[in-house]
Amino acid sequence: MTTPNESSSDPVLDALEQLARVLEDNVRDHQVLAERIRSVEGLRAGGGSWREALEAEDDPGTLQLLSRTLARLSLASGVLRKALVVELRGEGNSIPSIARMFGVTHQRVSNLLRQTGS
Repeated sequence: MTTPNESSSDPVLDALEQLARVLEDNVRDHQVLAERIRSVEGLRAGGGSWREALEAEDDPGTLQLLSRTLARLSLASGVLRKALVVELRGEGNSIPSIARMFGVTHQRVSNLLRQTGS
């Protein structure tokens, strides 16, 4: 495993390391998010308005935490997908076979390759 300031010569390993860090951050945020959701549920069930329930939260609130975790995961998984497509293609795998591995169309794989300049 590489350290935060160190980069391997393998972009897929770098992307996996980034994804692992994102998942660890998201685990922490998900624990807070679950507590916040329970709190919002309780306030709402007690007759409070949705506005009151959401405004009673500390920052970052439920919706902010949810957006943050989804955005981090989306970015990191996109980096991994692009790196993997390039590496798999570089190993001689066909676009249709890569598409099957990813569960996407061959057009999607072609688009990823175009985006990376490969």
